[in-house]
Amino acid sequence: MSVTGIGLIRSLIERRVPHAVGIYAGAFWGLFEFTEAIVVERLLLSTHYDNLVLLAAPLLLPSVILLAWFHGKPGRDRETLARTEKIGIPANLALCGIVLWAVFAGTDLGRMTTAVTVTDEDGGVVEREIVKPGFRKSVALFPFNLGPGAGEDDTWLAYAVPFALELDLLADDFFIAKGGFLDRNEALFRDRLIERGFADLRGVPLTLKREVGEEAHAEFLTDGEIGRTGDLYRAVQRVYRVDDGSLENETVHEGTDLLALLDDLSVSLKRAVGIPAREGVEDLPVRARLSDDDAAVEALFRGLEAAFVRADLAAAIELTTAAIERDPTFAAAQYILSTYAQLANRGEKAAAPMQAAIDHEYRLPERVRLGVRKDYYLALGDLEKAAAAARMWVELYPDDLLALTNYKELLDALGDKEGVLATLEAMRDLDPRNGDLPQQIARVHEELGNDERALRALTDYVDSFPEDASGYAGLAALQKRLGDYGAARGLLDDAILLEPFSAALTAQLAALELDAGNYAQAWAGYERALEAARTPEQKIEVLGGIAKYHLRRGEVVLAVEATEMLLEGASGLTSPAEVSGVLVLFLLDILFSGGRASDLSALIETANDPNITQFGMMLGMVESAAPETARELYRTFEAAAPSDPTLLRLIGSLAERAGEYEPAAEAYRRATGLDRSLNLHGDAGRALRMAGRLDESEAELTEALRLVPGDPRAHFEMALLLEARGDLDGAAEHLRGALTAWENADEDYEPATQTRTKLDELER
Repeated sequence: MSVTGIGLIRSLIERRVPHAVGIYAGAFWGLFEFTEAIVVERLLLSTHYDNLVLLAAPLLLPSVILLAWFHGKPGRDRETLARTEKIGIPANLALCGIVLWAVFAGTDLGRMTTAVTVTDEDGGVVEREIVKPGFRKSVALFPFNLGPGAGEDDTWLAYAVPFALELDLLADDFFIAKGGFLDRNEALFRDRLIERGFADLRGVPLTLKREVGEEAHAEFLTDGEIGRTGDLYRAVQRVYRVDDGSLENETVHEGTDLLALLDDLSVSLKRAVGIPAREGVEDLPVRARLSDDDAAVEALFRGLEAAFVRADLAAAIELTTAAIERDPTFAAAQYILSTYAQLANRGEKAAAPMQAAIDHEYRLPERVRLGVRKDYYLALGDLEKAAAAARMWVELYPDDLLALTNYKELLDALGDKEGVLATLEAMRDLDPRNGDLPQQIARVHEELGNDERALRALTDYVDSFPEDASGYAGLAALQKRLGDYGAARGLLDDAILLEPFSAALTAQLAALELDAGNYAQAWAGYERALEAARTPEQKIEVLGGIAKYHLRRGEVVLAVEATEMLLEGASGLTSPAEVSGVLVLFLLDILFSGGRASDLSALIETANDPNITQFGMMLGMVESAAPETARELYRTFEAAAPSDPTLLRLIGSLAERAGEYEPAAEAYRRATGLDRSLNLHGDAGRALRMAGRLDESEAELTEALRLVPGDPRAHFEMALLLEARGDLDGAAEHLRGALTAWENADEDYEPATQTRTKLDELER
C-alpha cells in the first residue's frame, strides 16, 4: 500500500470516521426494525417505507462521513461548518431527495387500508376498512406431496393442505389464493399440471409450479410434504417467491391433531409472505371453520380428491353426504355438496344443502359467505339480490378475481353489457396475461356493435404477449366471425407453432376448414386433434367438433355416434352440466339441419338426463308440430319477450312452420344480433325468400356465405333464390356447392335428396 493510502487510513481512524459510520449503520438498522415492526405492522403504513429506509441509508452516508471528518477528531470542536460541509451536505441531501422522489413518486406511502361504505343485499349500509389492492399477498397453493409413512389410503392428505390453508386465510383480506379449490384459477392449475403428466397434481417440480404461478400472477407459491406415522402427522412447508424461485421460508410441523397442524401451517404461511397481524380480523382455528368431527372432515377431503383428481363425481357426492350426516353444521361441506349436485344436474338435491350452508354460514370467512349468499339467491331466482351480494363482495375485495367473475356473470344475466365490459376490464388489469379475458372483452364489444374495439382489444394482447398462443387463437376466432378466413388461418398457424401438440388449437383450425368448405383438411385436422387430446375434457371438445363435421355433411348417423362417444367419455366428469349444455345445442343443430325425431330420441336415451329428456321432448314437439300448433307455440314464446338467442332460434323455427315468415326472419335476426357465432343469416334469408322479400333475402344469404363459405344449406337457399330470379346457371352452381358438402350424406337425408332433385330439374 502506498504512503498516501496509509496516511488516509490513519486520518480516517484519527477522525473517527469508521466509528461514526458504524454508529450510523446501527442507528439506521434500528430505524429499519422500528419501521417494519411499528410503522408497517402496527400502524399499517405502506410497506414501501422499508424500502425507503434501506435506500436512504447509503444515500446519506456521504453527509455522515463529512461530519465525522471535520468534527470527529478528539480535542477538536468546530463551531462553524467548513466550506466543504456547507456545499457537500446540502448537495447530498438534495441528491438523496431527488433519488427518493424519482424512485417512490407515484408510490402509495399512506396506510395500507382504506375505509369503504357498501350496501348489502338487504339494502343495509356497511362501513368497513379494507386492504388496498397493491398491498395484498397472492399465493399459489399446490397440493403437498406425500411424506414418509403416508400410504395409498392417505393421498387425501395432500389435498387437505391447500383447501384448509385457503379457507383459513381467506378471513384476512391481505391474502389472495391462487389455484385453491375455491378459486377460478383451480381449473387452470389442474389443466396445466395434467397436460404435463401430473394427473394426481402431486410430485410437480418447482420449475413447473413457478410457471403456473406466473400465469396466475402469484407472488409466492407453496410446496411441501405431509406424512404420518401412526397417529403422528408431520408436515414440511416451503414458501418460494415466484419471480426468482428463491426460498422465502421453510418450516417443519408435527402433531397428532391434523387440524391443529394445519393451523400451524397457516400461521407460518402468513409470516412467510408478510401478512401483518391486526385487530378486527377473524382468526378462528381451522377446526372452527370446518367441523369438530374428524371423520366428517376426512370425508370432505376424500370427496375433494374424488371430484377434482379422480373426476369421480358420484363418489364425491357420497363422501360429502356422509360428512354432513355426521355434522349438519359443517357449512363448507354443505355448500360443496350443493355445488356437486348442480354439476351432476341434480338441482333438486342442491336446495337442502344450500339452505344448510346459509343457516351455518357463521363458520365461513366473509369472502366465502358472500359467494354462498350469491349462489343462494341465484338458486331462488332472485337475480337482483344475487347481484347485490356479488357487488358487495367486489366492493370489499376489489382485486378478488372470483368475486369479479361472479359479478360479471350476474351482470350478463341482467343484460348490463356496459357493466360486464367494465368488470372484464377490471379483471384484465388484475390478470393481464389471461388470454381469455381479452376474448370476452372482444365478445362484449361485438355485442355492442364495436368491431374495431373488439379487434383492438385482442390485437393489443397479442402484441403485448406474443408468446401466448391463446391470444392468437382468440384473435383468429374473431377474424373468422368477421369473415376474414385468411387472417384467421394465419393466426392459428402461429398459435400452433407455439403449442404444436395442442388438441384445442388443432380442433379450432379444423373447425375453420370445415366452415371454409375444405372438408379433407377439416377431417385430417380433427383426427390429429383427437390423437393429441390428453384429458377427458379435451377429447369431449374434439368429439363435439367431429359430430358437427358429420352433421354439416349430412352424415347424421355418424354425428349421433360421435355424440354418443362424447357422452360415454363424459360419464363421471366433474361437470356433466357443461356436457348437457353442449348436448342441448347439438340437439338443436340436428333439428335445424334436417335431422329426424328418431335421431333426437337416440341421443336423449343415451344421455339419460331428465333435463335433456324434457328439452328433447320439446324439440320433438317443435319438429312435428302442425302449423296451427306451431303458431300457438310461437306466440306463447314470443309473448315472453325472450332475449335468449337459443329460444329466439326456436321461435323463428316455429314461426316458419306456422307460415309466418316475416316474424320468423325477425327472430333469426335478433338471435344473431345477440350471438353472432350462431350465424342465422341463412335461416333469415330462407324466411325472407318465403315472404317474397327477395332483395333482403339475397343480402342475408350473401352474408351467410361470406361468414361460412362452406355452408351447404345457405348454398341451397341461394340456389332457390337465384332460380326465382331466373339465374339458372347461378342456381346450379350453388346446388353443386351444397352437394360437395353432402356427397356422402345419409341416403335418407332429406336436404341432400331435395338438392339432387332440384339440380336434375335445372340440368334437364
